[in-house]
Amino acid sequence: MQDNAPPVEEDVVKPVPKSHAQPEQESLWLDAWLNPLAGVRAFSACIELADLNGNGDWKLLIADAQRKLKVYSGTDLVLENPLLDTPCALCSFYTDYSDPIHRPAIAVASGPSIYIYKNLKAFYKFFLPCIEINPIEADVWANIRQGKITINAASEVLEHAKENGVPLSSRSMEYLSIESNEEKERFVNECKNAPLIQQTVITCMTVLKKDKEEATGVGYLVVCTENARVLILDSQFQILRKIQLASTPVFVCASGLYDVDYRIVISCRNANIYTIKNGEPLGVSIELESQPCGMVRVDKSIIVGTMANVMHAYHVKGKKQYSVYLPAAITNMTAVQLETMRGTKACIVALANGEVRVYNGRTMINSVQVRDVVTGMKFGRYSREDSTLILTTKSGAIIIKMLPRLASLEVTKGHQVGPPPEQDIPLKVPKKTRLYVEQTQREKDFGIEMHRVFQRDLCKLRLQTARAYVKILTDGQGPLSYMGGSSLRLTAHVQGLGPLFKIKLNIQNTGLKPLTAIPIVFTYNKAIYQMWKPSMVIPVLVPSLVYHYEVAVRCTDESSGSDVIRVYVCSSTSSVPIITALVNMPLTDFLLP
Repeated sequence: MQDNAPPVEEDVVKPVPKSHAQPEQESLWLDAWLNPLAGVRAFSACIELADLNGNGDWKLLIADAQRKLKVYSGTDLVLENPLLDTPCALCSFYTDYSDPIHRPAIAVASGPSIYIYKNLKAFYKFFLPCIEINPIEADVWANIRQGKITINAASEVLEHAKENGVPLSSRSMEYLSIESNEEKERFVNECKNAPLIQQTVITCMTVLKKDKEEATGVGYLVVCTENARVLILDSQFQILRKIQLASTPVFVCASGLYDVDYRIVISCRNANIYTIKNGEPLGVSIELESQPCGMVRVDKSIIVGTMANVMHAYHVKGKKQYSVYLPAAITNMTAVQLETMRGTKACIVALANGEVRVYNGRTMINSVQVRDVVTGMKFGRYSREDSTLILTTKSGAIIIKMLPRLASLEVTKGHQVGPPPEQDIPLKVPKKTRLYVEQTQREKDFGIEMHRVFQRDLCKLRLQTARAYVKILTDGQGPLSYMGGSSLRLTAHVQGLGPLFKIKLNIQNTGLKPLTAIPIVFTYNKAIYQMWKPSMVIPVLVPSLVYHYEVAVRCTDESSGSDVIRVYVCSSTSSVPIITALVNMPLTDFLLP
């Protein structure tokens, strides 16, 4: 029925246990009026507050989905006008400065038309221009009317045009959906003599000021249509601008002055946000992760709610500022501007669980529960009160709440520093399975025995690891050894191609005390290698210093392959070496004479 209507899902409000209940906070709003039997079916775009008589007594206008324009004054329904079609948007604006009383005009968008009311009487009807028909489609229907083309040939041409991305009219789309040739021929005979036109409908609408920011300044209508087009109408309802977008608009916000500088922010069905500046669309767009379900402009920020239960804030130039994750789906959003309170600006968000929250930036100032799903919301002046919140619910009720004149929406005063209330919400623990219950009962019955077995096996593993580590240290087989108070680090590598090699040793004393008279012994296969100094004595090893030694080795038998040379760093007080190194000798490369 409406394209810009936010998705409303039925949600069961589960009571929070007392142990997890949030601390009660003082209510920010005053309950002014509640009418549960109003029977109103209206969304936010169809609710407006206006000073109809120009006497400072503002009225509430609701364009009901039951095709009625209702006017409320205080707590009374003072007027009810019938509408010709289901409304999709409602705006109040001033057309000129000649009226000394300053009575606004009311614009009601329904289908392809905009009905203008003055003094709550029908004044003017604006009809959207028809969409241009593609020449290919126009030729097909002209040939059908003249009998120059058969039914099957016309179907092939239209189907081919559709596959190539040519936008077709509703008549052609309906024609292609018919399967039998008899029904197609009957359809052609009924509509071939009628003119081929394609009408679009209005999706959303707002007001852009012309030359003054005052409340009584002349305004221009900004109309968004189903064929992804934005129209700007002057006060005489003439089209001033036509802007084509990439997708169908669903929400629109306008700011600035048409004669000076203005911006129009539009969120579309393709989950993108486009900006029109002075009649020209900007090349930069904001891409959302899901479809938008609400959008407002607060100062220089664009706040948009998505179907992913997230509220994002962007700068008007496109830079993202912050994101707020909400516990339920967003149904409505409206902006708050209090000029008497240091220009405080905030955003009101209605959730599917019946909660209405007030945010100043990313900080939640207040939350109130209305016990029903909010379908429409409007903040502004009502009657003689400047700060009034109008709510319409799914059950058809009207709720009016007022903000006290001394209330503060500032973060430092209205928000208590502390943990977020989301942490008091209990986690959703999965259901217990039968296997889980059996294992839990088994652990309860045999918990002591299971713990003893685990500790015994763990002690065995630790004992085996310690024994293996001690054996490596006592045998001196590792690169780092600690024995008899001596801690050494030994590395050895081979250099050369053969038959003459050179073994380079790097020895470091990692202990705290110097070592003296350290013997080093080399063991090797004497049938393959020959060493001129198979043993040596290091006079002293100072801690932390690295000592370099070189030993020459010669391969005497080229046909025997290669072998391993072992290096033992011994101790003068023990038969077990302090540390051992294995040197894998490479194959010898004998040069030809």
